[in-house]
Amino acid sequence: MPERVTTLNGSCVTVPCNFTLWDGFDALLKPGCKKLWYKIKDQPISNQLISSTTIRGELTAHDCTTTFNNVHEDNGQYYFRIDCDGSDLRYNFNENPVTIRIKGLPDAPRLTPPKEPVVEGTPVELGCSAPSYCHTHPPTVTWTPALGLSTQLQQDDTVTSTLTFNASHLHHGNNVSCTAAYYIPSGNRTVTSTRYQLSISYAPRNTSAVGSPCLPAREGGCLNLTCTSHANPAVSEFTWYRIHGEHILKIGTGSSLSSQLWNANDVFFCEARNKIGTEKSDVFKIDIQSKLIQNRINPELGDVSKCF
Repeated sequence: MPERVTTLNGSCVTVPCNFTLWDGFDALLKPGCKKLWYKIKDQPISNQLISSTTIRGELTAHDCTTTFNNVHEDNGQYYFRIDCDGSDLRYNFNENPVTIRIKGLPDAPRLTPPKEPVVEGTPVELGCSAPSYCHTHPPTVTWTPALGLSTQLQQDDTVTSTLTFNASHLHHGNNVSCTAAYYIPSGNRTVTSTRYQLSISYAPRNTSAVGSPCLPAREGGCLNLTCTSHANPAVSEFTWYRIHGEHILKIGTGSSLSSQLWNANDVFFCEARNKIGTEKSDVFKIDIQSKLIQNRINPELGDVSKCF
């Protein structure tokens, strides 16, 4: 029998218990023997018989495992007694009593993160373990948000829930909480939770190329280009390309680039890369003609920007 067990106020707790008898007394152990629990008082003669118990063990197998119901007193000490009427087998197992402790609040559940870095498109498994103080009223474990399939398993004094889902870049940075709800037989309800922030590795997404011309916009002038992308880990390389007729030419690297305008048919795009993968932007084309018209209307603008 353990030295102490723990439960919640008003709940139950199961005490693992087994015993041995002196030689010759096993033959006196019958199913009809009384299985009793006493609470230790200041004076041994006043020890209190406990009636709110459920014997779960088989006495003839030396198993006295018992559930104490509706526990309210903290640090109470209890011992087991066998009383076989009509025989010499009457014994108090009070040498090593069990102490029942009451917790005001349950321990927070323990959340187990994925074992390895998670990459978008791969299955993710999160675990959540919560202590079960009362076998007949185990906690209910839930996940927020409910990203996928969850299963719950009770084993000994622990309830474990497993959440499985496919990783998406939309999950990155989001918080996932596992909550254990304890329903006390007396009617109370206690809730505790643990939070975990998801980290999902994914290739560049939403890659976009934009540009603004130096003024005046003209063939032979310059174009300031900017490439943006979302990725985890962050983009390690931006590469710029010009499409000229049937040719695709690499013209530089970096999230920002200044490039010379060749003619009105030039179009540009960028490519973002990290260790997970790459993504190309849509093509970007500058409307040189409209800028030339604007320059004719406002000739005093002159060449206000240089491209280096």
